[in-house]
Amino acid sequence: MREIKKILVNKDKTIKETMKVIDEGEIRTAVVVDSDGKLCGMVTDGDIRRGILRGIGINEKISEVMNKNPTYIKVGAPREQILNVIKKNPDIFNLPLVDENNVVKDFVILSQGADVSYFSNAAKIRNHLRSVLVIGGAGYIGSVLVRKLLDKGYKVNILDNFTYGKDSLKSIESNPNLRIIEGDTRHISYVSEALQDVDAVVHLAEIVGDPACALDTKRTQEINYLATRAIALMCKHFQINRMVYASSCSVYGASKKNELLNEESELNPVSLYAKMKIASENALNEMTDENFRPTILRLSTVFGFSYRPRFDLVVNTLTAKAIKDGKITIFGGDQWRPNVHVSDVAETIIKVLESPIENVGGKVFNVGTERNNHTINKIGEFVKEIIPSANVVIEDKDVDKRDYKVDFSRLRKTLDVDMKMGVDDGVREIKEAFEKNPDLDHTHASYSNIKWLENNNLKK
Repeated sequence: MREIKKILVNKDKTIKETMKVIDEGEIRTAVVVDSDGKLCGMVTDGDIRRGILRGIGINEKISEVMNKNPTYIKVGAPREQILNVIKKNPDIFNLPLVDENNVVKDFVILSQGADVSYFSNAAKIRNHLRSVLVIGGAGYIGSVLVRKLLDKGYKVNILDNFTYGKDSLKSIESNPNLRIIEGDTRHISYVSEALQDVDAVVHLAEIVGDPACALDTKRTQEINYLATRAIALMCKHFQINRMVYASSCSVYGASKKNELLNEESELNPVSLYAKMKIASENALNEMTDENFRPTILRLSTVFGFSYRPRFDLVVNTLTAKAIKDGKITIFGGDQWRPNVHVSDVAETIIKVLESPIENVGGKVFNVGTERNNHTINKIGEFVKEIIPSANVVIEDKDVDKRDYKVDFSRLRKTLDVDMKMGVDDGVREIKEAFEKNPDLDHTHASYSNIKWLENNNLKK
């Protein structure tokens, strides 16, 4: 049984203290009471953010932004009376339940279908998040994540500068629950607009990949570190305390021992891309406090087909070349890599969003599964088994120095996440994509981050 005190806050508490109660209370609402537990008001996260926009500071008292005359219901009121109160007040879905002395005893929750339940004994309270901002929502991961969020009934804002075009959103751009903002994360006005009326932020919009980041080191630092830091500061300012940041297992770099690396292992970056991920992680950790608690996800090398396809990722690249060129070229081959399917990444992000903030906030998770730790040679074998007509060619030049195997037990134990897709599944998926569209040209610049950025002279 839930204790009603979980959503109660004393009238003398600050806005920041109240926001922590709201974040942990499951219903995006806090009931404000005096020292005797008597009802003084109600406040939502929206009330707080509208107050901040008016210039009210988070260290001022909650009375500055709360509804001082909330509608309430008396203990023992029949269901019909509760529904009548709500019917007369169409903007109200939840009501404090008070006794004859106006002491708050429970909280009425109206679910879909006009079912009345109570905070203290509701079997399940629907996830309290309503709206999510996906920064980079038109990208390789983002275009998959956005569709999954919409399918689950979320309202979604997308902020994207559409460096790689808008085709990935064509089939959903008219969805009434989707709002698309075209803008650059380096410009604060675009970020501020996109943050309005959202409960959580997923940040995916950085330059991805070692070669792409090396093209323009100044631009990479602006986008992959400075903009990320600014986004986090703005979330913290607006008391949007759930932020999911997509980091990378590339931060582990070239491991010194053949061991599974966990979130506490030494970081050994070998590229600017990895160094900027570490810098952003450190910035988020420095900003973390009792309210703002971002979650850092260190993603394995992602594979699989997406609404914005990429053929500059190892599994996808080897499969495409096997199909189109009849040849699988591997450089080195003994390097270990963790791998994860793009759909499993999206599902993991949603699982983080829907978990209590006290379970995931302020924490780092490796994202993947041990069974997808493979050498590049092994990935080549998977491709060869599924596309037997291809020849395998091993070359010693241009060997990528990254070499690491990763432990994913923290994610599994904390969130009970099970990655569904193996590397062989991804190879088959890419193969099917080419069978459905024989004219698909994997060499087109739009399917490669570095080629596209080179061809477009980094103008965006």
